[in-house]
Amino acid sequence: MGFVQIGGVEMLNIAIVGSVDHGKSTLIGRLLYDTGSIPRDKIEEVKRICKLLGKRFEFAYAIDALEEERKNDMTIECAQVFLRYSNEEYSIIDVPGHKEFLKNMATGVTQANAAILIIDAKEGITEQTKRHAFLLKLLGVSNIIVVINKMDLVNYDKRKFEATKRVVKNYFKKMGLNIREVIPISAYCGDNVVKKSKNMLWYKGKTVVEALSSVTDLKDRSKGFVMIIQDKYCLNGKEVYVGNILDGCLKKGDVVCVYPSNEEVKVEKILDFREGVIGLDSARAPKAVGIVTRNTLQRGNVLAKNRRIMNTTKVEGIVFCLLGSIKENERYVFRCATQETFCKICKVIEKLDINTFEKISEDSIASAEIGRIRLKFDKKVCLTKFNELAELGRFVLEKDGKIIAGGIIS
Repeated sequence: MGFVQIGGVEMLNIAIVGSVDHGKSTLIGRLLYDTGSIPRDKIEEVKRICKLLGKRFEFAYAIDALEEERKNDMTIECAQVFLRYSNEEYSIIDVPGHKEFLKNMATGVTQANAAILIIDAKEGITEQTKRHAFLLKLLGVSNIIVVINKMDLVNYDKRKFEATKRVVKNYFKKMGLNIREVIPISAYCGDNVVKKSKNMLWYKGKTVVEALSSVTDLKDRSKGFVMIIQDKYCLNGKEVYVGNILDGCLKKGDVVCVYPSNEEVKVEKILDFREGVIGLDSARAPKAVGIVTRNTLQRGNVLAKNRRIMNTTKVEGIVFCLLGSIKENERYVFRCATQETFCKICKVIEKLDINTFEKISEDSIASAEIGRIRLKFDKKVCLTKFNELAELGRFVLEKDGKIIAGGIIS
């Protein structure tokens, strides 16, 4: 999952997902407003726009900046804002809820360490809610906070909240997903967002910001060193290979294995480029560095030490179709981190019904459907199972320059 790093400090990325009109942007606007994370001139701008449109003050407009979004009251593009509360900083990613924008939603979630799934108290779980929950599972977001929004529209009814909570928990249990918290809120009125609600004294749990503060599982990065090469540069007559350390620690002088060639190389230098060019004795994930070796490396090479990496031309994975359909025997461009190759779908093993969890035998997977496939690559690709290392365990399939599907290695 992604990290935002400002001034060397890691910031937790939180994706807010849910069906269209369930209140994602309103929740973000309220979070910004009540934590003082939004400038006063922005608030005045929102007031001015609402007046021009003949509407009441909308917290959502603090995040929905596009004119088309303001006219249609829906989020189209992923937007990112920063929230500060109780000495903690968060990057909040607002992702679109409408079915037509699933691709944008998936893009936003790939950056997230945790997610808030928002559900309308009156409407309850929708098919789109289920798709979003599956995408969270598919993309490995395990820190999930569920908020039941618009409690003001159901008169802050405890029974209504408890009934929706039971349905949510049962559905998540069938998927194998854990929920950290289920919180009754009114994003527009501010109930249980930053301040405890006086309208729901029966609720004794955390507010939304308190739940965010409890999300501490950023990642256990101690399973062995892994780095993927992004590019190479010439510096003082020497080739420097740059890339991201995905896991573990690299030390100057380490001998590491290069995949897919399986050759061993010695790391002679580690360079940091944040403030000029600085030599390091060691570097730890998550960090972008340059390295110098006597060997020639390529974009897409994976460096590893004390870590098992699959070096393969075929694999099985779970995919979520985002556009059109994916079919047996068709060819696609396979991308995983900085690796790229052509592949063929040898077999659609099964398709999954998101409502009944029934496994269906078909030879294609249509848009917004989920299934398991078997892939064959034109050349060796370096992979891990998703639950071992997300960055080398997730992929996208492209056709004609468009992302058709996203998936994970299972």
